[in-house]
Amino acid sequence: MLAILPGCSAWFFSGEHWIDRSRPAVLVETTGGIEYGAATEFGVLTLGRSAESGPCRVHYLLGPTPIVENGELLATGSIFKRAEIDLKTQLVRALDRSPKPTDELRVMWMPDGHGVQSHGVQLADAAGVRGDVLTDPGTPLPAGATVLCRGEDESWLFVGLVAGRYTEERPDGERSYYVFAGVDRLRELLATPVPHTVDMRPKYRTDDISVLKPVPPKPLPPEEPDVPVGAPSAAGLQNFLRLLQQGGQGGPGQPQAPQQ
Repeated sequence: MLAILPGCSAWFFSGEHWIDRSRPAVLVETTGGIEYGAATEFGVLTLGRSAESGPCRVHYLLGPTPIVENGELLATGSIFKRAEIDLKTQLVRALDRSPKPTDELRVMWMPDGHGVQSHGVQLADAAGVRGDVLTDPGTPLPAGATVLCRGEDESWLFVGLVAGRYTEERPDGERSYYVFAGVDRLRELLATPVPHTVDMRPKYRTDDISVLKPVPPKPLPPEEPDVPVGAPSAAGLQNFLRLLQQGGQGGPGQPQAPQQ
């Protein structure tokens, strides 16, 4: 609880008796612009369109309370980028299968860092269209918007992030679709190897909260050039060249160089 007190103080005293986990959309400020993303059980995920690494600032919600936290954007070995922050966020679980046309889907994003916008969507089910594709709902969906699926317990499950819009020319007119990075891309994220055991050390924040952070790895020593066995050293080569020069100049004890 101590890790979320600063952001949740307003929620604890708001009179609510339950934790709102239905709005996992986040807004991430990077050095290159703004990213939309989701607070998932695998961390705060974005597509890395504006920046793939570097410092960032994450806007997210805990209950009705908007929170802003500084962090760092890291690569994951997949299409997703992870925004690492000190404090806890919503941890929306991921769907453990591919979505079906009969699923209830919703797209959600945080446009201003204070609230979310959402719109109901449907998985595309047209001739020649398969996979992680949504039918255009008629409302523009930004890249990085969170795609959610209603679970059996009425909770929302993470399905992916909107990646782009596609327009197809058909005999009956144009049809637009939205492609999203879905469950298959999550499998790539989980398949990326990570260190099993990591040393941790405390980090003392200015808000009197202490958290454990991984110890950064020590830098590797600079590589020394390989020297073959028996090769002369630099000092030996200098002495050898000096002797050659002395021999060519007729130094003491050295024969004169032949005249041309």
